[in-house]
Amino acid sequence: MNEPIDTSKLDPATLAKHLGNPEGKIGKAVTAQLNKANAGAYSAALGKLGMNAGDRIIEIGFGNGQEIPRVLSLSTDVTYFGLDISDTMVADATEFNGDAVRQGRVTLANGTSAAIPADANTFDKALALNTIYFWPDPVADLRELRRVVREDGRLVLGAMAPWSVVGRPVFQHGFRFYEQSEIRNLLASARFTRISIDTINETIVPTTGQPW
Repeated sequence: MNEPIDTSKLDPATLAKHLGNPEGKIGKAVTAQLNKANAGAYSAALGKLGMNAGDRIIEIGFGNGQEIPRVLSLSTDVTYFGLDISDTMVADATEFNGDAVRQGRVTLANGTSAAIPADANTFDKALALNTIYFWPDPVADLRELRRVVREDGRLVLGAMAPWSVVGRPVFQHGFRFYEQSEIRNLLASARFTRISIDTINETIVPTTGQPW
């Protein structure tokens, strides 16, 4: 019998690696905990999408896909396209959303927002939660998202504020955080308009296995 993985015992560098690109059994365990930590932020992000009937949505970094059914439920006839850097997550999410994949409502692929395999103006909505930290050139990714989202579409981009990670060792490995003014400038450089930034304050109480 395989023993469950206690993610609280992972060193900060290893934990950070799997937060950025979950792989294998450790990546699955980290993602399960991440789903709990991200629950409030994800709900807030979905509330900002403003989904309409028949909307086509792209999500960057869907993890194990546990939230995809909730995205589909936001309106009628929603179709979903997801890109994730992790083969492990693509496999898990595909299995979890098997019926929707077979019905053609969900398409999942390995990839990044720096090179989105879609035509221009394909999507009505886009969602990228806690992924911008890992983009080597954020403007390049944002320009790709701007390319594939319709002129009257919407991108919801979620990220932690730099002040909120001070003194947390895991975030010193491979993460890059941005002030609100920097995010606004990045979006403007990628030709997004009507930019608004909301601050969401939430308190996450760490539990065993949730060290970040």
